[in-house]
Amino acid sequence: MAYDGRRAIIDIDEDEKTVFFDTYKLKKITGTRVAPILGLSEYSTPFKVACELAGLYPGDGPNKYIDAGNILEPVLRDHIGNNVQLLRGPLKVAEGSRIAVEEPVPMEQCGYDHFHHERVFGGLVDGYVQVDGKRDTILEIKTSAGRDRWLDDAGEIANVPMSYMLQASLYAELSRLDRIAFVVGFLEEEDYERPKRWIPSADNTAVIVKEKLDMSDHMARCIEWYDEFMKGGFTPEWTEADAKVLKYLKAYRPR
Repeated sequence: MAYDGRRAIIDIDEDEKTVFFDTYKLKKITGTRVAPILGLSEYSTPFKVACELAGLYPGDGPNKYIDAGNILEPVLRDHIGNNVQLLRGPLKVAEGSRIAVEEPVPMEQCGYDHFHHERVFGGLVDGYVQVDGKRDTILEIKTSAGRDRWLDDAGEIANVPMSYMLQASLYAELSRLDRIAFVVGFLEEEDYERPKRWIPSADNTAVIVKEKLDMSDHMARCIEWYDEFMKGGFTPEWTEADAKVLKYLKAYRPR
């Protein structure tokens, strides 16, 4: 029988809206968890992230959007790798310079973490862009159901949602790089039903290059949060947005 992380629960305090847990199996803060910890995510919460990091909650199950993203990540990486000229302008790389896309170490070969030297932070990068044989830029690959959130005030595809900026900026910081190349594939609703049929093109794919955010304050706040809650063995208060996670935790029945 597979290990159930809910065995680490010590108490679910209804009055304090807090879960207490054993701290012997804590996970690291990955890029997707930075925005929720800072209260800047529309999809996750500090309570949910705490439950994930403590191993109490395995994360949301797969859906067609997650599946499409996983299927199309290598497709988009191959697309940009085979068409590196699409990076030259956004990266402002001089003619004659060699551009190449560096594949990430497969997650099965690195223990699902590309940053073993880090104590609190970790995660998996989508790749790197090399210029003249040297790592130059983090590669971040996204799929999106709509273009609106990627549009700037001039209506150009040049904006990056803050949660994605924080995610990629963390990996840039950990990789000691200063900028990020976002490769975004825009899917129609029917594409999510058959993602293997989707083919990247000039009409449905965009490259956005951004300087990484200054992560010093964001990372310091995350470390402070981690030390208080994760090492302390209790979660932040849950809210109505955490009903699904709470239901899962309460459904556990020790044998």
